Amino acid sequence: KVNDSVLFFITHSFGLLALLGAITSLAVFARSFLDADKVRDHMSKINTVKGHGIAAGIGVATPFCSCSAVPVFTGFVRSGVPVSQAISFLVASPLVNEIAVVMLATWSGWAIAGSYAAAGFAIAVMAGIALKKYAKPELTAILPARTLLGMVDQSGAVVKPTITARINAAVAEARETISKTWFYVLIGVGAGAAIHGWVPTSAIEKLDSYGPVIGVLVAVLIGMPLYSGIATVIPVITALADKGMPMGTLLAFAMAVTGLSLPEAMLLRSVMKPKLLAIYFATVAAGIIFVGIGFNLVVG
Repeated sequence: KVNDSVLFFITHSFGLLALLGAITSLAVFARSFLDADKVRDHMSKINTVKGHGIAAGIGVATPFCSCSAVPVFTGFVRSGVPVSQAISFLVASPLVNEIAVVMLATWSGWAIAGSYAAAGFAIAVMAGIALKKYAKPELTAILPARTLLGMVDQSGAVVKPTITARINAAVAEARETISKTWFYVLIGVGAGAAIHGWVPTSAIEKLDSYGPVIGVLVAVLIGMPLYSGIATVIPVITALADKGMPMGTLLAFAMAVTGLSLPEAMLLRSVMKPKLLAIYFATVAAGIIFVGIGFNLVVG
């Protein structure tokens, strides 16, 4: 158990920090070509449901894990996308993607896979809408960032940055992001490593004994501190399904592991105030619980 926990901590810490740096660099480089004011004006003209649907759709099409979705989330906000719409992306990206849908379909059929995708998409849209009134005033000061498009020369004329300048700015911001978040990442992964090595498998296997409602609640509580991608979780829940565990309980566990990880919470703590972070996790967890219980009652 100790060896498993140590190996988990080492591999996930280095892997996650490297991924965080790479994705932040790419997000900042792409953002350097966008005019935040134009993006903000355009997105503000889109009605609430449609705007959140577009953001959630982008999340579905980009299979990030819960942690690697965070720098993209901050990139969207810095590019002028409304925070609540960026939250819809943040929820959808780890929760639903093509890999998850295909893997789930090969195991349980397209009806279940499609229902899972629709449920995850709905949770993302509704979470963004529900958090709309809380998001803007609760963001921390880290979100405002330097913008290459705003560079001016001594005469006041706007200077178009070179590719080299864009790359250098992307690397600099990635380095700054890692310097501000590495401690949070290590805390989150460390807690996940401890749980990974010491939580007995029997605790997960016995979820079905709690019933269709309490079982879902326990599954979410067990899943939230863990950290994994959906492609890693699906083979696990497939094996548990063969043992007769209810579908809704399994999907709730998978959603909690991939959509609400502890490392993600630690990363978000650097860009969200505690109030917004708590409301965010509570809202998404409530959506997952609702979906899990619904699957249990309908599918059985």
